[in-house]
Amino acid sequence: MLNSFFKQRQGFTLIEIVAVLAILGMMAIMLMPSIDVASNRAKDTKMVSDLVTLDSAVKLYRLENGTCPASLADLQNGYVAKKEYKDAKNQDFAYSYSNTDGSYTLTGEKSNGDVVMADGSKVEKQQTDSVSNTSAIL
Repeated sequence: MLNSFFKQRQGFTLIEIVAVLAILGMMAIMLMPSIDVASNRAKDTKMVSDLVTLDSAVKLYRLENGTCPASLADLQNGYVAKKEYKDAKNQDFAYSYSNTDGSYTLTGEKSNGDVVMADGSKVEKQQTDSVSNTSAIL
């Protein structure tokens, strides 16, 4: 009789399928914050890496030409790969220069809103406190 019971049962019941789907859905919901954090961390790391690459390219351009490039597009002629360099919020890096003293700044924004700046000497994160304006080197 026990053998005939198992032979008659051909598949899963609707309740079993719904229970499994509910468990999988809850597991997926629990993973979403972790995936979001990992995605933001990857974007931030790529942004800092691109900022360092552009900083090195500007230094090399200045060394070879005696002046800073007029725009970041000038660096795509042999100094960096021909691609779009964006910050973690998918905006173009801000670039400004002064040929009078040879200084420049590159800035980008992390996914949490922190501004990262490179000026040829270091790459640093700009933190603004309510009391004072402080900088911390990355």
